[in-house]
Amino acid sequence: MKVLFLGFGKVAYMPYMNFYLDALKDKDIQFELIYWDRDGKLDAEVPESISKAYKFEAHLEEQLPFKSKLKYFVKYRKFALNVLKQNVYDRIIVLHTTPGLTLLDYLVRKYKGRYLLDFRDVSYEYIPVYCGLVGVLSKNSALTFVSSNAFRKFLPTEENTFTIHNYMEDSLNHKMIRKQSPREWKVLRVSYWGLIRQVDVNQKIMDALGNDPRFELHYYGRMQQDGREMEKYVHSKGYGNIYFHGAYMPDDRYSFAKETDLIHNIYNCGHTTGNAMGNKYYDGIIFGIPQICTEGSYMGKLVKQTDVGLTIDLNAPAIADKIWEYYNSILWDRFESACAAELSVVEEQQKETKQKLMEFLQK
Repeated sequence: MKVLFLGFGKVAYMPYMNFYLDALKDKDIQFELIYWDRDGKLDAEVPESISKAYKFEAHLEEQLPFKSKLKYFVKYRKFALNVLKQNVYDRIIVLHTTPGLTLLDYLVRKYKGRYLLDFRDVSYEYIPVYCGLVGVLSKNSALTFVSSNAFRKFLPTEENTFTIHNYMEDSLNHKMIRKQSPREWKVLRVSYWGLIRQVDVNQKIMDALGNDPRFELHYYGRMQQDGREMEKYVHSKGYGNIYFHGAYMPDDRYSFAKETDLIHNIYNCGHTTGNAMGNKYYDGIIFGIPQICTEGSYMGKLVKQTDVGLTIDLNAPAIADKIWEYYNSILWDRFESACAAELSVVEEQQKETKQKLMEFLQK
């Protein structure tokens, strides 16, 4: 069997592809990959289990408005169509709605019922026409996997829709790694990892924690326009306890997670991030690190239900005091049990999703 991963980013920024590679590693499948190098910088190695990878190269700043991105999407479509027309695939795994929509007509015409849609993030679903096209993409797929249950409201039907949790299987080999270091510190280390974005949100966090001797704030991730603007802001304010460490590879998380007291999992409650389930949520429950989420977001709702972190209102006063008081009130045995319980639920749901994946390949 020959399966194509239809990706829309760099290899390093598609760690969720490993879910499929790990689940299917013992199957007689030839994997190929289309991916997009958007900045020409260091990338992760293409996994050994992928026999052939097609790299589309075009520099694209994430912060560009949608209309300005369209010409790049057109170039990507031309590149991907060329690959598809030169090959015959038994199945296609679409690793985001955007590449799926870029090739919607071709997928529906040539691969209806033979592609799987991995609904990884929402983007422009607030636009009715766009949301309707996502619905067409989903209805014509064999399966749709959603990385957040909040995404289900954008789909026309629940049929053949299952939850795929956004964590790397290898992370499970590092459960509770935070316990390897003492939890009692005079200075609490708050860490963010991932694409550094949302300047307005982070400026509020920086103002709340900046030069507060109880905290350090660390950012790990690639520095595009938002990150560069935030770094300038820190320098202009003279905050000496806020640090930027640059891009990292997925496995690097294990080293800085050991030194993290609280995960910065704070985003605005807008259309995209307010509905999302980020990988830091899973890192928190796997590694045993409390996380800070935004009041009113989907992840904020979950951390309250599962008791694995706290939520904050970005416009409330005394944010630093609330975080400090929360951390120093944690009963660690209870917290670790809550993480284990939530992880058990996640793993059971992931098991069901893997079973559906196997059925998809056997049809």
